[in-house]
Parts: sequence; C-alpha cells; structure tokens
Amino acid sequence: MEIPPNPTPPETQWERDWAAQRRLRRVTSLSSLARCVGRGFRKRCPKCGKGAVVSGFLLPNAACANCGEGYSHIRTDDFAPWISIMLLAHLLMPAMISVERLWHPPFWLHLLIWVPVSIEFVVVFLPRAKGMALGLMWALNIRGDEHQY
Repeated sequence: MEIPPNPTPPETQWERDWAAQRRLRRVTSLSSLARCVGRGFRKRCPKCGKGAVVSGFLLPNAACANCGEGYSHIRTDDFAPWISIMLLAHLLMPAMISVERLWHPPFWLHLLIWVPVSIEFVVVFLPRAKGMALGLMWALNIRGDEHQY
C-alpha cells in the first residue's frame, strides 16, 4: 500500500518560533500596552507599577523589587536614545525656528539658549525613554535579539 504525499509541507524552525512568540504576548489590548509604556515612563515596573525599572541613570534593574519580574533578558540598546533624539528634534526644532523668525537673535545667543536646554532635556528624558522602551518590550515579550523574518 502506497502512502499518499503530505499536502502541507512541514513547519520550518522560524514558523515554530514565530508561533511560540505570538502565544507569549503579555498584552491583549492597546490600553494595557499604553499602561505598560506609561509605567515605564514613570520608571516603574510594567507589571505591578510599584518597583523601579532603572537604577541610577540608565542601568536597568535585573528584577522588580516588588513583584520579582525579571528584566535582565531585555536588551533595549539604542531604542531609548532613538526615542529621545526623535522627541528632542520634534520639540526643539520648531522652537528654535520660531525664536529665529520672531526675534532674530545672534548665533551666540542661540548657542547660549539651546545647548543647555538640549542637554537638560536629554538628561531628564533619556532614563524615562529607557523605561518606556523596556515597558514596551516587556509588554510585547520582545528580548531585543530576535531574528528578522
């Protein structure tokens, strides 16, 4: 007796990985995703909202002190600086152009105003962007070293 050929080809490894990754999603709605990102912006644990997610300036904690959720497997790498640069550019450039068009200050005055404002913005926002990135990646169960399919 002859066995008929299988009409569907066997799954490849990346298809099995993709299906497993989709089952591990932590969020089910846009509001829960926004809650995780908002908690990250406040530098709090995306799961419980109480423990700190970053210690010091940019060093992520290994785990939440309150609920024990681990973060050491999440690599945000350049995501937080990218968020900071995009927001800084979209907020400061219109302000710089408006000041130039309205008052025409000399170049040295532009430097005197905008360099400290930019530095202060980065110092204040970069840890929050790190928390946002970590909250987003935690909510979507992204580690930061996934393959591109």
